[in-house]
Amino acid sequence: MENNYQLSRIHNYIHGLMSKEEMFQLEREALEDPFLQDAIDGYRLQNGVDTRQLSLLQQRLTRRVEDTVATRHAQYFTWQRLAIGATAGVLFVTLLALLYFKHFNGKAERTTDVELSEPENKVSVQPLLDGGDATPREGWKMFEQYLNQKSGAPATGGEITVNFIIDKNGVPTDIRAEGQPESSLLNEAIRLLQKGPKWQGTKGRLKIVFPVKDEKNQAQANVIKPPHCFGIEKK
Repeated sequence: MENNYQLSRIHNYIHGLMSKEEMFQLEREALEDPFLQDAIDGYRLQNGVDTRQLSLLQQRLTRRVEDTVATRHAQYFTWQRLAIGATAGVLFVTLLALLYFKHFNGKAERTTDVELSEPENKVSVQPLLDGGDATPREGWKMFEQYLNQKSGAPATGGEITVNFIIDKNGVPTDIRAEGQPESSLLNEAIRLLQKGPKWQGTKGRLKIVFPVKDEKNQAQANVIKPPHCFGIEKK
């Protein structure tokens, strides 16, 4: 009914059956609707085409508009799907990168923990400040490192407390042990103190603990194996 109404208005407009106000209104609508203007021009060129034919033309124009709108909607949804797919791909790559770095850092941390937790049988030193004011010039940490690098204490280990005097050159002298430690420990303590880093102060008193060395593997290597039924092992 709407199409027929439009066709009737076009027919009246072409044949001058409209008032000036109605013609002006239709012309304004044709300026805003290019399909209406095409219909008016087509009707004028056909010079009296019947209403049914003009209705078919209007239907074709309507389908053309609908197809154009549908195409635009399809293109819009296609680009929307592509955008969603691209976003999902970026998120997936980011997740993989986070998992990789987390795994990599976790391995590095575990390696560090193993390195820090490995027990070491080391020489330790404990300053006894109630017996003096002497300290190593390079600090206690460096002094303890020196002891571990240069120590040649016997395998039995043990601890010894020594008192000593610092001479003008910063070298410990008059080194004496408290109690009755093994002579090997005393000789090693004297050697390390006199050959080691310089000291500052006047006199010192400290405890040195030498670890027990693990000679289990060495003992096993020195075991003499008995001969067996297949012959005597060559030395």
